[in-house]
Order: sequence, then structure tokens, then C-alpha cells
Amino acid sequence: MKLTIPGCMSLAVHDRRWFVLRTRGGYDDQVFADLLDKGYEAYLPRSRTDKFNRRVRVFAERTNPLMPGYLFIVHPRKNAPIDDWREVRDINGVLGPIGTSVAPLLIPCSVVEAMMSSEFESAYDDTRAAKIMRGETSHAALEKRFAPGTRFTVKDGPFATFIATADTLTIHDRVKALVEIFGRMVPVEFEPDQLEPAPEKRKSKVA
Repeated sequence: MKLTIPGCMSLAVHDRRWFVLRTRGGYDDQVFADLLDKGYEAYLPRSRTDKFNRRVRVFAERTNPLMPGYLFIVHPRKNAPIDDWREVRDINGVLGPIGTSVAPLLIPCSVVEAMMSSEFESAYDDTRAAKIMRGETSHAALEKRFAPGTRFTVKDGPFATFIATADTLTIHDRVKALVEIFGRMVPVEFEPDQLEPAPEKRKSKVA
């Protein structure tokens, strides 16, 4: 089986000796690039998320290692000694293959194939596109959470500590709420994570 993963080389999964390589924190992408430069077949599983830029009001996709500190490598590379890991260990940021004191742990091809297939199908992604592909109803969940009339406290931004009353949810999953400013109820749009449930009003005691 041969798979092409976004941001990764096209790999033939079977008929390869797969291992897991440990890396220092923050070195995943650099080690991955160095391995490819040296002629190794490697696979760095990734997840993708959407980050909303409030200034330009657009979503930007961010890619991060799915398992920080670990990546898959085919060893040996072509025309290299089968048990010589010195070249790999000499790469900056590499800690070494996982395994026992006797030998590195050989990973079944089926495990690598399953992870590649899942990534190809966006199973690890938390982007809007991936949620739509998986049939998840995140918009419906937000509509339920921010039902009209629900009161929230604004956590940050220019309206921090203000009480906002949910009105509607926009097509971009922003919350349009009413905020009292100088005695008037003014509509303001917020990101969902800017709002938290407001404390319930205390009932006045009857004398």
C-alpha cells in the first residue's frame, strides 16, 4: 500500500522495517526534514486546527505533530548497514529509537498504515473542514450552548467583565450578543471562548 499524506512524502508502507524515533521537544519537524535529506523514509503524523484571526476575521490552518517527540522511520535506508543507527543518532534533536536494551522495537506495518489512513481521512484534525467531512455538528452544539437569552460574562477584550446576553450565532460560529453600554443594549460579536456562563442572579429575600 502506498499513501500520500499532506505535508509528507509518498510512502510505501509494506515491505519496510518501521521503527519509532524519539526526538527532543520542539525538534520534530527539523529531525523529519533532516531524515528526508539523508535519504530515509520517515512519517511524522500531524493534526490540524483552525485559528481565527480576529484582526482580519479569517480562519488560518495550523499544523502540529500529532505525537510530539515521536516519529516513524524506515531503517535501514537504502544501501545502508541494517543495524547501524549511528547516522540517525547523530542528527541534531534525535534521542534514539524506542525499544529494549537489546534492540529497537519493530513496529508492525499495519499500525503505520492505520495511522496514515486516519490522517488522510482527517481523523486527527480539528478544523471546520474536517468536522464537516466527519459529519460532526459543531455548529448545532454551539447553537444549543449559546441559546438566545442566555447570559454570559465576557472573559477578555475591551468588554471584559461585562455581561453579554446571547442573541444569535453567525455562519462563522461567532456569538452575536447584546451588551449594555451607557444604558443601551448594543450588539457585539464574540468568539465562543471569550464567553463563560454568568453567575445566576440571586433572588431577593422577601421581608
